[in-house]
Amino acid sequence: MHGKMVSLERPNDEDYALTARWFGPDAAAAVMAATEGDVVTAEDFRRLDHTGALRQFAVRDRQNRTVGAVHYKSHGPVGGYEIGGAIGEPEMWRRGLGAEAFELLIDHLFHTRNAHRVQFTTALYNKNVLRLVIRTGFTLEGILREYFYLDGRYHDGAVWALLRSEYYEAVEHQRRTDPAFSLPDVIPEEDKEEARRLVAEYIASPSGMTSAGLLMKAVGVGPHAEPADR
Repeated sequence: MHGKMVSLERPNDEDYALTARWFGPDAAAAVMAATEGDVVTAEDFRRLDHTGALRQFAVRDRQNRTVGAVHYKSHGPVGGYEIGGAIGEPEMWRRGLGAEAFELLIDHLFHTRNAHRVQFTTALYNKNVLRLVIRTGFTLEGILREYFYLDGRYHDGAVWALLRSEYYEAVEHQRRTDPAFSLPDVIPEEDKEEARRLVAEYIASPSGMTSAGLLMKAVGVGPHAEPADR
């Protein structure tokens, strides 16, 4: 998945080690992302990823440097996901890298994974994320009172969510206002059309066989039926 500033790629061993450092106790990224801040090793992240409990992507910049990590996991009924992650080093914050990384992840979930609902939770001390989410179409669904603990006191959290209908409504608005906009399709639309044409031509040809055609042949009807015994 490629954007203008970053790309999302499956992590390697070095990426898992970086993620463990960025989201460990007292790490700046962990504090701002409001993670649990537990001691988590690279092997823990690798195991979670490989079992599917926490699907992860490395965030790489245009120089192919790993600058952060994003993830998703199933949450609630089928089609529900929870997302998280952060840009790792504070000096890389406020450059738009994290915003684009999450946009790519959200596109992936709705446009490729058939998501119905995507949600995330943020601490109310994270002004950068709050400014981002307020202008991206997510809906504030609830306040979690005294949910996070930092700097000697508790802070409220906020749950935000985006539904599939809201996502595609935003996509259609973007298409109307920006002729150059297009969703990051995995397979180009012209290739899909060509594939459908090949199948249609096969079905229409004398040699084209389908399950329905084979059944009709077996009972002696249709263009592929064998002559009946006399």
